[in-house]
Amino acid sequence: MSRDRIIRAALLIIDEEGVEALSMRRIAARLGVQAMSLYNHVRGKDDILDGVTEFITGDMRMPRRMAGGWEEGIRDLSYGFRRASLRHPRACEMVLMRQLSTRTALAPVDTMIAMMLDHGFDEEIAVRVLRLFVSFQVGTLLQEVRSGPGSGRETRAPEERLAARAAYFAGSGFPAVAKVAPILAVNDHEAEFAFGVELLISALRDLAPVAPD
Repeated sequence: MSRDRIIRAALLIIDEEGVEALSMRRIAARLGVQAMSLYNHVRGKDDILDGVTEFITGDMRMPRRMAGGWEEGIRDLSYGFRRASLRHPRACEMVLMRQLSTRTALAPVDTMIAMMLDHGFDEEIAVRVLRLFVSFQVGTLLQEVRSGPGSGRETRAPEERLAARAAYFAGSGFPAVAKVAPILAVNDHEAEFAFGVELLISALRDLAPVAPD
């Protein structure tokens, strides 16, 4: 028994059933021990959630300082978060919406803010970009995970689902919706994520400091 084993058991429960299913009893049952024995290694559920947060943020493998320009830095951070999110979507959802209270969890936050400041962005802009970045990551993660074929009782093949969605939009009675029905029916999460990242970068160019001649 160790703190690391407890954290990994908690992560498995969250991945399978969501953070709502997590309890000291569930973790103990998973490990084949009594719940009280967990307290020899962790302080309680909040301590375990902090440990899961540390594991996820560590799994992102973000450097302390980003090399290269800020645009490439935004891309690297975005896709690093995305890769970690898709490995542990339910846990990442919890991490992104949780107040970060440990040094390990704050490391990627520091990386992003430092990158913005190192390239001359205003401090207030750097913080606002960070919050916008987190909101974008949360939104795209929820959209992808909760709208996927495994998120409900859907039993139809992907082609059938796509055709049914397109037909529904086309026959909705709303002219604009009907006009874009074939596009609206498709959820290309990778393409939409890339579009969002590039849109964020494009918007930030207007706020970027002008390099001296």
